[in-house]
Amino acid sequence: MITVFSRTILIYLILMISMRLMGKRQVGELQLSELIVTIMLSDFAATPIYETDIPFAYAVIPILLLLSVEVILSYIILHIPRLKILLGGRPSLIISKGKIDQKELKRQRMCLSELISSLRQQGISDISDVEYAILEENGKLSVFEKASTKPASSNDAGIAVKEKGISHSLIIDKVIVKRNLVTAGWNEKRLNSALTKLGKTKDDVLLFAVNDCGETTVIYKEGK
Repeated sequence: MITVFSRTILIYLILMISMRLMGKRQVGELQLSELIVTIMLSDFAATPIYETDIPFAYAVIPILLLLSVEVILSYIILHIPRLKILLGGRPSLIISKGKIDQKELKRQRMCLSELISSLRQQGISDISDVEYAILEENGKLSVFEKASTKPASSNDAGIAVKEKGISHSLIIDKVIVKRNLVTAGWNEKRLNSALTKLGKTKDDVLLFAVNDCGETTVIYKEGK
């Protein structure tokens, strides 16, 4: 009994430290690799607790190994954005400028009823009120309503508004996101021209984003 008690407490503490080092995320925000590690950790941790004949090290070593792999992989992905896309996928535009992308909906194996249900959960009863719906890497749906349908909007006052749409990230940490260039209606020549006017290159940029009105947001890397 004492063995089971001590093992339970020790493994609990090890798991707490391990999960803390992996970072603060809610369950629904876990990336694919983090979810796999979490499932494997629970299995490695549980077995030595009820099977006391298994050496305690058989639980500790795999936990530390998985933690090391996850931390190292996270560091590599941070510096190689293309690897992040390969392992974790990328956001998918399900609704763009008020129009449902039916091919993308099928590619994500998401039926229309699921999309409508997700919109209802965010307080949107009419799909025609949506300007953009983006399926994020973690499976959550980000929704942006049309400016004219938002509560207490200028539409209520009879004032015409221009849809700003969403912000498209054209450069993320020095890397040009070509897929977003196409979505925003830009090309590399236009992007480089905009950077030249600012006296910068893409290597100076942490984030370069543009919305559907052409308004840009630029955040430089520290020291630039």
